[in-house]
Amino acid sequence: MKLFVQLLLFLWTSMVVAVVWCHDENPEALNRKHLHTIMNVLDKSLDPCTEFYQYVCSNWLDNHKEYSDQYHTVGEALKFHGNLEILEYLEKTPADNMPEFVRALKTFHGSCVEREVFELEELMRTMEKEEKITWALLTPQDGEQGFNWPSTLAQFRKYGFNDMFVSYSRKFQDATTGVTYLNRPDYEEKFNYLNSYQLNGYNESIPLPEGTMSFEELWKLVDRFEDKLREIPRENVEARQFKFHELPYDWLGGYLTSLMHPQAVDENMVISIDNVAYMEALDKLLKEYDQGFLCRYLELRFLNYMEMANKRHSSHECLTTGTSFMPLAGEWIYGQLHPKIASEIPKIQQMFENTVRNINKTLYGTKSPLIPKEFFRQLETMQLKIGMLPEGNHKELLENYYSGLKLQSHDYYGNYLKLLEFHYQLENAENRKEFKYDAEIAPIYVETSNTLQLPLGLLRPPVYHAAFEDIFKQSSLAHLMAMGIFEAFPVEENGGLDANHVQKIAGLTSLHSAFEIFFSSAQPEEILRYQTLFQLTSLEQIKQIFFINAIHQQCEWYFNNVERVNFVINNLSDFIETFDCKFNGLIKMF
Repeated sequence: MKLFVQLLLFLWTSMVVAVVWCHDENPEALNRKHLHTIMNVLDKSLDPCTEFYQYVCSNWLDNHKEYSDQYHTVGEALKFHGNLEILEYLEKTPADNMPEFVRALKTFHGSCVEREVFELEELMRTMEKEEKITWALLTPQDGEQGFNWPSTLAQFRKYGFNDMFVSYSRKFQDATTGVTYLNRPDYEEKFNYLNSYQLNGYNESIPLPEGTMSFEELWKLVDRFEDKLREIPRENVEARQFKFHELPYDWLGGYLTSLMHPQAVDENMVISIDNVAYMEALDKLLKEYDQGFLCRYLELRFLNYMEMANKRHSSHECLTTGTSFMPLAGEWIYGQLHPKIASEIPKIQQMFENTVRNINKTLYGTKSPLIPKEFFRQLETMQLKIGMLPEGNHKELLENYYSGLKLQSHDYYGNYLKLLEFHYQLENAENRKEFKYDAEIAPIYVETSNTLQLPLGLLRPPVYHAAFEDIFKQSSLAHLMAMGIFEAFPVEENGGLDANHVQKIAGLTSLHSAFEIFFSSAQPEEILRYQTLFQLTSLEQIKQIFFINAIHQQCEWYFNNVERVNFVINNLSDFIETFDCKFNGLIKMF
């Protein structure tokens, strides 16, 4: 434990297969099959002591080549295989037997599959008709006087186009009171370079008015403008709060008014500008350009964003889009397909309680000032929720919840825009994080209720199966839950622990906790049974399986987890001893 304190001080000073919820499959065969799956991925030419992530995951993508166009991580694989079941339900269930919200999901999916190619001009015409949008790109340059770029920015924001000029978010103190936060966007990720092939494609697919500059000509201006945006420094970060009527820039008030609608604007509402120096520099830069250019710029970036978001190769991707914007509908269907998940809830609840207790004990024992008291308070009251659905009559609640969402057959573009707007409205509601759903399945921490939520789709192989042995459940699901719990850990960018340091502490503590809980309670007869079941000869081999399975859940083709995982195992005594990594013996932390 003393060594773990030293780690904290150092950080301070350095700053796939369908699930089967029945017992027809032989449990021993199922567990041997899972062991074969994770061991078959190992790259035994590598040294686990120095390259453990690569050792476990290097061959992961090769073992999933048939689905390489569909997913690239274990979390995405969970989503994909769950979607296959949902899709089969949508195709085989008579429409008359479906709730209205399920029919809406089916309608969107059908309209999406019909549109194999995404046409930007058709999207623009749909927005002209449904949203009364007048495009600067489709207007002769001598008719630009009526355009207003803050209004354009607000229109696009409700379709998910955030983080242009300002990053916008809201945080609620209660059901009616909230603070709006404005910050500097991460431009490095936002500005993808548009090559001549893409620009020529826009020229061919979007009918620009005669005499209007081509997309290549526009891009030359855009490229220089974005260089200036990037050059605005990140330093001298100072946050200040304003009442709405005190905002220093007219365009900022215009943007927020357009975004919220005039009737929702309170002159005394609180606006937090989290980087005052950036906003001052941005205001100075924007004054150098006219309304016409700024609107054309925003439209070009918006169309590129929409095009990239709609690149798809399969029916599965259409369903992923649908369930991302209607997550509760997808969760309801999955629950209907797997009613026996309910019998696993008490076991998973106990696993969660053991994990919270162990994390609390481990961190409390360090007596380190780096562990915020706030995190200990969160641990004391944190709850687990299995499934994303609200409490009560699920079907009735969801019918009411989605009642305002009216989708039409054969109208993909209109349906897509309605889903984007519906999702934006949720995002800005008090309970917006309740409905966060990504392209992959993982535990979700909900700050407003201090709850760790497990989507039902997480409870399937390779993460979980009712018949899995405890060694697999503890090294996969319990480990993932432990990592999810650390989402509640406060991050301090200026002083204290930053996100990178918190991530290292989370990885180290989570894996240690999962390992200690399992092996501290494993009885000799259980260890002997594992040796017989898996044809092993030592306790160390069983421990190796634990670590391999834990990291297997983090495999992905782009290896983003390499540095974090290798840091964790290089500083974990249990790992060092299990794999006999004598070279690392001087830096072990637990």
